[in-house]
Order: sequence, then structure tokens, then C-alpha cells
Amino acid sequence: MKSWFQSLTARMIFLISILILLICGLFMYLLLEHIRDTTEKQMGMEALNIAKTLASTEEIITAFDKEKPSEIIQPIVEPLRKEINAAYIVVGNSEGIRYSHPLKDEIGEKMVGGDNDAALLDRQAYISKTIGSLGESIRGKAPILLDNKIIGVVSVGFLTENIDTIIESYIHKWIKYTVIILLIGILGAIAISIYIKKLLFNMEPFQIAKLYQQNKVILETTTEGILAVDHFNQITTINKSAYEMLDSANNKSLSDWMGTKIEHIFTPKIVAEQNIDNLEIPLGEHIIILNKVPLVEKKRKIGSLYTFRKKVDIQKITDELKQMKQYANVQRAYTHEFANKLHIILGLLVHKHYNEAMEFIKEERSIQLKNQAFLNSNITTPLLLALIQGKIAEAAELGIKLELNEISSSIELSKRQEDAVLTALGNVLQNAIETLKSWESSDKVIRLSINNYKNHYLFEIQDNGPGIDHNIYDKIFTKGISTKEGLDRGHGLAISKKALQEIHGEILLDSGDLSGACFLIIVPKGDIENDNIKKCMDY
Repeated sequence: MKSWFQSLTARMIFLISILILLICGLFMYLLLEHIRDTTEKQMGMEALNIAKTLASTEEIITAFDKEKPSEIIQPIVEPLRKEINAAYIVVGNSEGIRYSHPLKDEIGEKMVGGDNDAALLDRQAYISKTIGSLGESIRGKAPILLDNKIIGVVSVGFLTENIDTIIESYIHKWIKYTVIILLIGILGAIAISIYIKKLLFNMEPFQIAKLYQQNKVILETTTEGILAVDHFNQITTINKSAYEMLDSANNKSLSDWMGTKIEHIFTPKIVAEQNIDNLEIPLGEHIIILNKVPLVEKKRKIGSLYTFRKKVDIQKITDELKQMKQYANVQRAYTHEFANKLHIILGLLVHKHYNEAMEFIKEERSIQLKNQAFLNSNITTPLLLALIQGKIAEAAELGIKLELNEISSSIELSKRQEDAVLTALGNVLQNAIETLKSWESSDKVIRLSINNYKNHYLFEIQDNGPGIDHNIYDKIFTKGISTKEGLDRGHGLAISKKALQEIHGEILLDSGDLSGACFLIIVPKGDIENDNIKKCMDY
């Protein structure tokens, strides 16, 4: 029962029924008051007219000179009283003594009510409402004149209880009308509730409220910026993340953005597009990745939805995934390399080449200790250490020798510098490994040198592969330019250059001691604050 009463239909029936009852009750009260006033006025005018007529009747005037006026007056007025259904018609002398009355015993008694003075003293004909011997009545009074002298008064009265009888008949009629109106209102409430629920996807108000709260929490907690616009391109929804990216200085409140034209935020070309996927554009002080889809209802476009995130957030996720991939490759490469060396040792032992097996183990142990001691003593950043170790293992698995030149002193990088170096060094080493992997040569070498100068660190990476084609030499750091085949190529070096430039570093292509490519990564010492982000492209 409680759940039914919470439904929209039940509440509308209840509220509309209460409203109809209140309106009908008020209307009935006003109507009955109007009927009462009108009826009283009509009765009063009728009583007054009859009183005036009787006061001017010759037979009644001459009866006052008789010894017993009542014997003449009573037979005249009583039949008339019954005919007009009056409560009484009383004729009295100038002293208020009755000469006629519906009750014969009251004849000769003094008139009751105390409202004869205006007629007997002021010669006025008037209407009054007072309580007499028969109860409350509406009276019409007129003076009886003889030779311009007041000799008596005529009082014609209708009891007010007759008015109540008339009003009761109206009440019974209007109760029927009210019931009919109430039934029509209930049917109307049901029809309206069905229509409204259809508009509200058959959801109850409490369900809509709950859904609204859920959507509000989702919008407020979503880290992605969300903007919804209507078909007039006016903002109808904006979440906290979008607000912070649009107005980081809080020049306008969040509610002030509602109704703003989307053209004030994005270019007309973006607004004109139906769908946008992962578009990189500037927005205020940020670089964002923008997506746009149309909002469609029943095959009709009702607006558009814009979602966007800071590029730096996406880049962080990409870098973390890349590092996890590198760690996985390191473990796989170590496992594969270790298995290969165990197989070599096993083969030597099976064929009883014990000395060769011992020499192989000593040589491998020496190389491992040398590399491990070198890395641990000079590279203080764990992630950079892990990257180089991983690339050594990956290269060894492919038959590529990754040589390390000694570092004069330890390498200390800030977190931002470390992220940039990991991106750049990882991409360059990976490119060298992939190039040599398909290079036909028995001796494949990658050489990594790390030099510690006064104001900067210099990472030099070179290989003895085929090198870089001179046709793309000047464009090697441009997005989409690559020495390898395939559509999704040419991103690594472009990303590396951008990452280094953000810490005021640089990556260059140079000629080295080996026959292949030679890349120089320059990282300034100290944590230099990032400048304002450069605008990446116009759309």
C-alpha cells in the first residue's frame, strides 16, 4: 500500500482530488452565501412591497376607526399571508398593539422585535432582519397614514429558516455535481500521470531523483571533462573536471557556464563536426585530447557530447604501460637468455668439454658482474637502471651486443627528467634493436655512452646497422616519419623530442664511430620548471 501511494499515479489522484474538493467546497460556500444574500433581498423586497400595498389599502385604514379593528383586518390579511406563504402579516396601531397575527391568541398583544420606530416615528418603509415571536425573520415594514398622520404599521415577514431549506436543496444538488467532477478529475489525473510517466520513461519521481543523484555523483567524480550541448549549441551539462580545465582561475562560477555557446570554447570547425576521435588541441593552459559524439533521440539529433582529458594524464598512463611492458620484456628476455646459456652449458657437459664449460661460465659471470657493478655504481635512478638492464637482456636474446662505456660519475635525475630520459632512451634503444634484428650481419653492436659534463648529461647511442636514409635525415623527429615499414610508425622519436624539450633537453642525430645511426640525448642538470605549454596545432 505504501509503495503504491508513492507512485506518480496515486499521488496525482490524491492531490487532484484534494484540489477539486477544496475548489468545489470554496465555490459551494461562495455560491450558498450568494444564494442566501439574493434570497434575503428578494424576500425583503417582496415583504416590503406587500407591506406598502396593505398600508395603503382603504379597508385597513378605515378599520382603525372601528371599535374592534382586528375583526375587519384579520380576515383581510390572513388569506393573503397564506397565499404568498409568508410567516406572518401583522398590522399594529401607533402603539404597536397587534390587530392581526397568524396566531389569534397573539392579537391584542404588543408587537415584538423593537424595530417599529423607523416606521412609526420617521415614516419610513424599510426592510429589517430580527427575531420576533415566531423566530428570526426578514421583515418589510411600512407606516399606515391617515391625513398625513401615522396611525399604525404593517409588518410582513418571511422566516429565515425557509432560506435554509432552499439552500439545503442546492447543497444536495451540488454534492452530486462535486462527485461527478471528482470522478472526472480522477480519470484526468490517471490520464495525465500516464502521459507524464511516458515522458519520464515510465519512471517514478523517487527513481528519477535517485538517478539524478547518481548522475550528479558520476559527473562530479569523473576525471574526464564532460560537456553536453543542446541543438542550439548551448551548454546544458558541465562537470567539475571540465570546469577546472576551462576556467582554472575560477573567473566564472560553474553555473555561469550553463547556457554558454560552445563556440566560445571550441573553434567553429570543431563545432561543425559530427564526430571527433582523439583530437589533440589546446584548451586554455592545457593540451587536451578531445572526443565528440552526437546525442540522438528517436533518430533526431538533440545535441552533442564533448569529452576530453589532459594529454599529460594520458601520457602518464601510456608511459606507465610502456614501463610495465619493458619490465615484462626484461623478465622474458632474462628467462630466455638464461635458458639458452643453460642449454650451452648442458651441451658442453654432455660432450665432456668440462674446461670449455667452466670457461664459458667464468666469462658470462665476468660480463654480468662487470655490467652489474657498472650500473649499480653510476646510475642512481632505479627505473633507468631497470631500462638499461632490460635492453641488455633483450638485445642479447636477439644476438645483439649492447656495450656500456664507463660513466665518470653517478647520474642523478629529478622525477621529471627521469621520465623524459626513460621515454627518449627507451625509444632510441628499441629502434636500434629492431633495426639490427633484421640486419644481416654476424656482429651486431649497440654502444651506449653516458657522459657527465658540467651543465648537462649526454647519452650517446650508436649502432653498426645500416644507418638512416639521407632523404629523411632532416625529418626523422617529425611525427609519422620512420625508417620502418607500416602505417602506425614514426611516433617514438617525435614523442621523445617533445618529452626532452619540456625539460629543456634535446635529442639530436649525429655521426658516430660505428657505421649505423648515432643519437645524442642532452639532459640539463637540475630540475628546471616547465614553461607554459606550447600550442600544439590549429584546427
